[in-house]
Amino acid sequence: MMPHDQFISSEQKTVPAFTLIELLAVVALIAVLASVMGLALRHPGEAVVLQAAQGTLASLCNATRGRAALTRQNARLVIAADPADSECHLRYLQIVHEEANGSGQWRAEGGGVYLPRGVYVVPSTAAAVPGNPTWPASRRSTALSSAAQVMTINGVAAGSFYYVQFTSRGTTGGGNLVLTMGRTTSSASGVALEFDNPDNLRGVLLRSSGVLTLLNDAGAFAP
Repeated sequence: MMPHDQFISSEQKTVPAFTLIELLAVVALIAVLASVMGLALRHPGEAVVLQAAQGTLASLCNATRGRAALTRQNARLVIAADPADSECHLRYLQIVHEEANGSGQWRAEGGGVYLPRGVYVVPSTAAAVPGNPTWPASRRSTALSSAAQVMTINGVAAGSFYYVQFTSRGTTGGGNLVLTMGRTTSSASGVALEFDNPDNLRGVLLRSSGVLTLLNDAGAFAP
């Protein structure tokens, strides 16, 4: 018979073993996979980012309507409209209410909200759509004011804004609020914002009653 220790030795010869190089290769592969997964979590796809922005927009619309009812004054969801302010332009939103209806003096409680980076509100007029004056009329924010307005907020001239307004009864003019992805380019003349894909949209439909419906893709908007 084969001695016991010789039997063990023979069995050990048949068991595959990892070399140091193979182990290092496995560790390196795990590190690469972890890095890729981390990047995916930090930089989600456009559809996920747009969906998150849509949820933020819907919540702000509902909160603005609630502010109007609570204060019994007109309330606005305002959107920054100064192209020179590349950080805020079309992506900074704030809720304000009128100190007295018709006074033109607006009050904000707390700060505003930025949409996720790369997501912007589409203006209501073709000329105002960054980098794309032929953007389809049906895929613009028809619920917004047609022109930006300089507003006094908390007693200070706060800047230029587009807005959607709710009355103290919670009603509004109705229409769409549209979100899209944008990109900035830098040149000697400064930073320019461009919208180039009118099929890459999400948004909300505001009815005159103030009730909203989510619009989840370009097909939900009128052609």
